[in-house]
Amino acid sequence: MRIDYHRRFIPVIRYLEQHFNEPLNLANVASLANLSPYHFHRIFKAVQGETLSEFIRRLRLQAAADHLFKTKQPVLNVALDFGFSSSQSLAKAFQQHFGVTPTAFRECKDYEAFSELTRDSKIGHTLRKNGHGGEVEDVYLSCELSLRNSKMKTQHFTPSKLAYIRVTGPYGVGYDKPSARLHQWAALRGIPEPTSLFIYHDNPEITPSDKCRTDICLRVPDNIDVPVDIELQDFSGGLYAVLRREITDFNQYSMVWEKLMTDVIQEGLEMDDRPCFELYNSFDPQTMTADVSFCTAIK
Repeated sequence: MRIDYHRRFIPVIRYLEQHFNEPLNLANVASLANLSPYHFHRIFKAVQGETLSEFIRRLRLQAAADHLFKTKQPVLNVALDFGFSSSQSLAKAFQQHFGVTPTAFRECKDYEAFSELTRDSKIGHTLRKNGHGGEVEDVYLSCELSLRNSKMKTQHFTPSKLAYIRVTGPYGVGYDKPSARLHQWAALRGIPEPTSLFIYHDNPEITPSDKCRTDICLRVPDNIDVPVDIELQDFSGGLYAVLRREITDFNQYSMVWEKLMTDVIQEGLEMDDRPCFELYNSFDPQTMTADVSFCTAIK
């Protein structure tokens, strides 16, 4: 059955539009779309084109700007009224979003004056806004162009045994040593070119980055023994939506995940709560180029 995610998210959007200035109960909000918190953030971004936190912050900034213009109150008062910890935090977010300071906006005589003020200070590309240079932008542009022709597929994986080392911390950090350890052990055991998987157990939109869990895994025979620093787990397999890409730069990983989620939404596929993972078909340590299948579980 095809799922219309845009329709499913209408109650979520309407709720957030009315309650954006209140503490968020993620489980309750996710339940409005009949989704688990694990998948909610990724699907939200694919549907809305911005993360949940970006959506809420935008609504707060728009409301704060309107309130600031109409009441002419001190910036600190407005900041505290709309969920910002200080006038400085509001000023920074306001500048990034509107391109002007809240004080300058407050002094505008009308909205036409505000439009004139911001006409030449529109927010640029997200990468420029965050202070990245042109080289990183070129990487993103190249990846964006190639992704347009990428096709998502569905693939059924067979169950298997995995040897793994758990890494806890920000995604993408600290993977080299456990990966090298696993491959060294596999070579000593005579396991021929085992398949490498990185399983991601947490959503970084929900879980603090230092608590995110990654299992660096190798597929191994069922009856194998492992040393004390390596664990075993069962991979249940099943049906996944898969997008396979050649990765030449670390910054491309997030873009491919976003493209995969967009394709899942467009196809109306129903997701389940099995962890997503990256399957490494090949990796060149000299060029750091990887042939990666990005996989998210579907029913």
